Amino acid sequence: MNAEDVQVAPRNFSTSKIRSAGDLFNVRSFGFRGEALASISAVSKFDLVSSDKSGGEGWRVTIEGKSTLHTGPAPHEKGTTVRVEDLFFNTPARRKFLKSELTERRRILETIIGFALISSELEIHYSENDKPVLDLVPAANWRHRLAAVLGASTMKHMVEIGEEAGPYRVRGFISLPTHTRGNRNQQYFFINGRLVRERTMLQAVQDAFRGIIPFKRFPVVVLSMEAPFEDVDVNVHPTKLEVRLNSSRRVFELVRLAIKQGLTANAESTLEVSYAGSQGQASEHGEGQAGTLVDLGLHQGGGAVQEDTERFKTRIRGAMESYMEGVGSRRDFEPQLSLHEGSDERGAQPGHQVLDEKIQSDEALFWQFNNSYIFIQVRGGIVVIDQHAAHERVIFDTSRKQMESEIPVSQQILFPITLELSLAELEVFRSSKDLFRKLGFHLEPFGGTSILVRGYPQGLKNWDEGSLLRGIFDDLLKGNVAGNTHAEKIIASFACRSAVKAGQRLTVDEMKMLADQLFAVENPYSCPHGRPTIYRLSLEDIERWFLRK
Repeated sequence: MNAEDVQVAPRNFSTSKIRSAGDLFNVRSFGFRGEALASISAVSKFDLVSSDKSGGEGWRVTIEGKSTLHTGPAPHEKGTTVRVEDLFFNTPARRKFLKSELTERRRILETIIGFALISSELEIHYSENDKPVLDLVPAANWRHRLAAVLGASTMKHMVEIGEEAGPYRVRGFISLPTHTRGNRNQQYFFINGRLVRERTMLQAVQDAFRGIIPFKRFPVVVLSMEAPFEDVDVNVHPTKLEVRLNSSRRVFELVRLAIKQGLTANAESTLEVSYAGSQGQASEHGEGQAGTLVDLGLHQGGGAVQEDTERFKTRIRGAMESYMEGVGSRRDFEPQLSLHEGSDERGAQPGHQVLDEKIQSDEALFWQFNNSYIFIQVRGGIVVIDQHAAHERVIFDTSRKQMESEIPVSQQILFPITLELSLAELEVFRSSKDLFRKLGFHLEPFGGTSILVRGYPQGLKNWDEGSLLRGIFDDLLKGNVAGNTHAEKIIASFACRSAVKAGQRLTVDEMKMLADQLFAVENPYSCPHGRPTIYRLSLEDIERWFLRK
């Protein structure tokens, strides 16, 4: 900007976007809305210096809480530098509405990632407290930029799509059905180069993947739509994150068609990936994602593939039978992870107010309903336990005590695993690595966006090659985890994801052990989310139902 523009830019009602009324319906620029600089400079210590020509001559304006402190010439190469310090220093009431430091840093990083994903030609550097977080050089192509931001391991599962209809054109990358996430954190939509939250494109993605991926699983998506500027209203939201499309139905069909054709064209590679990683990702009900696709491969593929797969299945079946023979009736269920099973002297343990009668030891008095609820017959009636909520409470209390003691109990991995994270996941790791260490995870930076996993909490059964850890990162990024502190949120997510699931079959020994451990914690009545774990049905209640009393 020249000297005149520098002085005008931070004033109220200033804008460089509108020169005529028609510009309101044909917005082609990005960045702030007109009064953003004025709003920011009013609640901060603000410094702006810019030059519209080479030679080192520029102009500066310094503002502190609406008061202009300085304006005049300043050395600066062509371009603009804005510096903002002590945000809300003069409005402490607004400062209180800021979220936690991790949440605010995450929002900043999400904004930068939005620019980085769509602008592969830009060089971007981002640091926090003088520590580099993001260093991106101009990429040779869009795929290379996405790999730098999302991770090369993620891009291995992404296929490129593209379709156009008249003036509308969509292009981008979608993940194969065998590579999904537990939330929509890695779904990005752009319209005319602008990052948006657009329901039409989101619904088109959901429709295209319906029946292909499990319920509550979400593909990784980066889609860019080019549309006539006059057909896109970007003035419906202050930050222009939400837009309104004049031809939403046309956009829906175009996006849906592009995804469907992309999946169809890559069906062969999809089946191959499913077979290679046949253990898949577990859904919330413990079902492997890749199972259906593997079956399709057996029926449609050649004889060699079918023969190899049958041999593979036979080997697994034999190994499992040998293992079960060796294990016998050994109790391999560890709700408390690395801790001992606990004493049978239940009367001396806290939390047993819920049972006036001692639980009988007869196996016939324990049974499982719908593979989700444990029924226990006691002398005065029946106790019903929600197995997932109960196990979640046990793990939460055990892990919290372990974290407070700062004596991590880890199970070392014979061959350390490398996990390539997205930039947002890497930020969670950096800000929380000490807490993960206290929980029992042994994690180390491994260059770039990768981390090395050398160990995880002892006794953990569903590690799933790092999927559990990624799930915790997802929960923290989503921000809806129960807990008053950041440490409690990590523990709550870990407890939820490592606990037995609803729909998982348990043996009588496993049911007994879970009941023992639940009644040994301080608060056995609810899980960390507040859902009840126990319901007691007395004999009197039952007799009253049947009009015996």
